[in-house]
Amino acid sequence: MSEHLIPDADTPADIVQIDLRRWVEAAANNPILHRDRQVTEILLAAIGMSGNLKDTLILKGGTLMALAFASDRVTADVDFTTSGDAATFPGALVEDLNAKLPRAAVALGYLDILAKVQSVRMKPSPDGFADHNFPALQVRIGSARRQSSEEKRFAHGQASRVLTIDVSFKDQVYSYQELRLADAGVAVRAFSLHELIAEKIRAQLQQSTLDKYRRQDIYDIALLIDQAHPTAEDRATVHAILIEKCRTRGITPDAQSFDDPELRRRAAANWATLGLELSVLPDFDERFTLVRDFYRALPWRG
Repeated sequence: MSEHLIPDADTPADIVQIDLRRWVEAAANNPILHRDRQVTEILLAAIGMSGNLKDTLILKGGTLMALAFASDRVTADVDFTTSGDAATFPGALVEDLNAKLPRAAVALGYLDILAKVQSVRMKPSPDGFADHNFPALQVRIGSARRQSSEEKRFAHGQASRVLTIDVSFKDQVYSYQELRLADAGVAVRAFSLHELIAEKIRAQLQQSTLDKYRRQDIYDIALLIDQAHPTAEDRATVHAILIEKCRTRGITPDAQSFDDPELRRRAAANWATLGLELSVLPDFDERFTLVRDFYRALPWRG
């Protein structure tokens, strides 16, 4: 494995200017989605304002796909991985968010929106949480309009509108980009293109082991390939990161791994449900073939 192909982990692979407000206002005709996006904007600004959180939380998943890669796939949750210590980070996360969310709302001009952490769930259970191989948090952020019927429920930790964020621990992140949020004047970290493709391929390879069905990964990887037109150098970097990610999960991939019929079956199983998130549902066979051919074209040895 060519470790020199992995970018410097202390330096962003790219710096991208993000017009988050445009993404928010694109949902103006859908009140529920619009509120969720407003709270997502407040959340990301709050993270960028926190010296601790902006250096330890890395955005990934569907929200990143929408903001940095123009995906129109609608996702309900906001996904992060963190380099924070699993024993102490949950408490620090809640404290920092509750301190910064009101400031972020004001800075962004959302003077009528209240937001705070409503609950935190440790997965698996709190007992021995930090000792699990890949623990995760589910954090629910409630929101309400000031001086509305929502405000009383919000004050009692029972907000009617809740944005869920998922935070995973102990993931190895080898390459990140910096998203600069123009309206907030801050930046947050996010998976780079190479990291995102490698992570999604790793998740596909691990479907059977974890008994998962991940139809969204094929759609996302194909979209990234279409947008980026990966070069031989890009493929080499993705391959280097993928090998390391698989090694940490006990997987040994090879050039034929994507030919596994069970992998394809699981990726296709719920493909039609993507039609609920997309304006146009692409053909699975065409998208899968594009991803499989990209995978085969990685610089496998032997």
